[in-house]
Amino acid sequence: MRDQTNTFSILLPLKGIVQPITELPDPVFAEKMMGDGVAIDPLDTVLYAPFAGKITQIHPSHHAVTLQNGDVEVLMHIGLDTVALKGRGFEIKTEEGDMVEAGQPLLSFDPDIIARECVSVQSAIVITSGQEANVAVPFGSAQDDLAQTLFTVPSGNDPSEAPAPSTTQPASTDAPATPSGPRASGSVQIPNATGLHARPAARLAVVARQADAEVTLTVNGNSCRGSSVTGIMSLKTKLGDTIEIEAVGPDAEKVVKEIEEAVRSGLGEEISEVSEAPKAEVVKETPLLQVTSGEEGVFVGFTASPGRAIGKLVKHSKVLPEVTRNGMGPAEERAAFKASVKASVADLHSVIERLNAQGQEELAEVFNAHVQLLEDPELSEKPLEDIAKGESAAWTWKRAYEAQAETLAKMDDPLLAGRAADVRDVGLRVLKKLLGVDDGTEILEEGTILLQEDVTPSEIVSLDLTRIVGLCTTHGGSASHAAIIARSNNLPYLVNVEEAMMDLEDGTVLLLDAKRGRVKVSPTDEEQAAFKEKIDNAAKQAEEYRRDADKPAITTDGVQIEIAANIGNLEDAQKAVELGAEAVGLLRSEFLYLERLNEPSEEEQAEKVGSILEVMGKDRPVIIRTLDVGGDKPLPYLPMPTEENPFLGVRGIRIGIERPSILRRQVRAILSQADKGHARIMYPMISALDELRAVNALVREEQANLGVDNVEVGIMIEVPSAALMADKLAEEVDFFSIGTNDLTQYVLAIDRGHPGLASRADALHPAVLRMIDMTVKAADKAGKWVGVCGGLASQTEAVPVLIGLGVKELSVSVPSLPEVKHKVRSVSMEESKKIAQAALDCADTSDVKALLKSYQ
Repeated sequence: MRDQTNTFSILLPLKGIVQPITELPDPVFAEKMMGDGVAIDPLDTVLYAPFAGKITQIHPSHHAVTLQNGDVEVLMHIGLDTVALKGRGFEIKTEEGDMVEAGQPLLSFDPDIIARECVSVQSAIVITSGQEANVAVPFGSAQDDLAQTLFTVPSGNDPSEAPAPSTTQPASTDAPATPSGPRASGSVQIPNATGLHARPAARLAVVARQADAEVTLTVNGNSCRGSSVTGIMSLKTKLGDTIEIEAVGPDAEKVVKEIEEAVRSGLGEEISEVSEAPKAEVVKETPLLQVTSGEEGVFVGFTASPGRAIGKLVKHSKVLPEVTRNGMGPAEERAAFKASVKASVADLHSVIERLNAQGQEELAEVFNAHVQLLEDPELSEKPLEDIAKGESAAWTWKRAYEAQAETLAKMDDPLLAGRAADVRDVGLRVLKKLLGVDDGTEILEEGTILLQEDVTPSEIVSLDLTRIVGLCTTHGGSASHAAIIARSNNLPYLVNVEEAMMDLEDGTVLLLDAKRGRVKVSPTDEEQAAFKEKIDNAAKQAEEYRRDADKPAITTDGVQIEIAANIGNLEDAQKAVELGAEAVGLLRSEFLYLERLNEPSEEEQAEKVGSILEVMGKDRPVIIRTLDVGGDKPLPYLPMPTEENPFLGVRGIRIGIERPSILRRQVRAILSQADKGHARIMYPMISALDELRAVNALVREEQANLGVDNVEVGIMIEVPSAALMADKLAEEVDFFSIGTNDLTQYVLAIDRGHPGLASRADALHPAVLRMIDMTVKAADKAGKWVGVCGGLASQTEAVPVLIGLGVKELSVSVPSLPEVKHKVRSVSMEESKKIAQAALDCADTSDVKALLKSYQ
């Protein structure tokens, strides 16, 4: 802290009658345990910033805000005992980490609620940075001029400069200088119903200050000095949290015991006996809608990626053993820590090498970033320090990486905030090594069928598919991104398999039929032979389909259906041409944007789009979907607000509407390459006519600027409002393409990534089929065509339903192209229409599937 030779002014933050803080009916404030200041009896309902600075803390109950500028920190606490309101009657107008100006509104409150339910509406304005307040207004006077100085404090802040917030970290991350002397540690559970808010935090800080020792408190991986009231408040504790206490100095052992006793006694508040409260028993129940095979030795699941495989079971559990604090000894723990980091780096290099060999350089860069994190001394130094104190490597590592991830997640910089997930990912990798838990990257036997609770896209990318022949998860959904990746790699994958599969022994032989959604356990030799014959026959069929891949997809009664490919890059385009794609029904342009630290330039976008158009040629149209991120596909370099439900927030075309410069650059890149092939532009997540008109106007403007004509535009039908308004939307586009994955999610109100419900988000539900039917009829009336680019188009059993409803184009995963074309050639349009009408009349998904099975 700089020498306090200047005077810093704190302006009036709240209109009201100014009183001495010593008159507040609360000893914590009246006895200045938290610091000097004043009380204000409010005559208004808005709290304003008393100086320019940084919001370092907002209490979860929204009744208290802390503001800092240099070496001055002020806590503004509205009412007494208002923490019990849990936010009722308060409205926050800023966020932690925000920079605010003097006079800017911070929060508003309802004084009637406070008066009825709390001790007092009188509010405290407290200097928590330790200076004495020189009050500049008469006590007992009513003040309403927000430009009026309330009091001044001595400060090292230069009054000639514009006030600037301190660059130091808030108290929750402010580690004390390394002390010396005897050490002691302990822990205690918080019995306070509302955690350690201002009053108990102040009493706890008094206990810590009275000892000749440096005290550090840690809760949920976040630490602060025991002597800092705001630091303790910033831990954001709740009932039942455990405080870990560390003290160094002559009074270390004594102060640890005193803090434990003080916390147990409630620090001046009534307590709840959390330590003795009976734990709620977790009862495992069978859901009413759970599907079981009812057949001995057979488990059922839902198809995420079709295919058949024979293999041996290997289970991966994400449940970790308990992490203990005490280590075996500094030398042993240090060696274990270094060995685990080294082994993790080696695993990552193996993944990187394999991805590069497969031409997946962009994904390899993700894991390169993980290696860099493990080589970052900032992440590894703290664990080594704590290991020297006798703590276990697993304990110190877990605390270190979780704390850093939490700190990054709160950063204003979206790029740094996005790194939090990487820190947690790589942190868990090392932790598993320390705990002796298989992290799934070990060398597996060839012919492994992997079973685990769920799988993320990054996990499935890192699987060694030369050895893993099948995948089963007890959770997950068939429309998840992991499922899409599995299908693109021809990996048989079942989701939501019966949990009883987890009781099987590793090494159990399985027959995985991901096409029919069945797993046969411990088959006989005869059953294995018959199943292998099915696999061989399927391979022969696939080869036949591939030989005929260049033939058009024409029904037995002469109706041609365009079969297109869903692609993400040049390699996909080349493979699609080889497998008979007649068009690209979906170029996912976001793959040019994801896993990058900055936005690709307009020139880079143009080059990639142009190369794909050249591969497809003039006769194969390419539908380029504009940037579709947000929700489950955030961009690390694009600042986006935190959303409670990102799937209902700023995603899809709403990104382009909110940030038109990004959309404009992408549109220009596409239009500049249009002459290299047959380009079409498609907008994702259109939900209303005004959105379509706004984006169309931008495209027309850029067409005029570049002198480009005749580039068709279309929209994805992904939300119910678009299907319901398809007649109006059809008048202003050239085509529709139905995204069945998102449409299903929004129609059925089931998050397609939900671990427990995603299997029920099935696009064959009659409600989804009726939305498709409605869309096709509206398009036909306007003379426009409809395609389907969602996952349903790749399901061969659904082909008769889709073409029977009048869909003119099916855009499928690249590996599915030959089989889907064959399926079209094997059915008649007349019969497909009958099947489609019967499906629309079904009552549920199971009825539709039974119907389709009867026609196979």
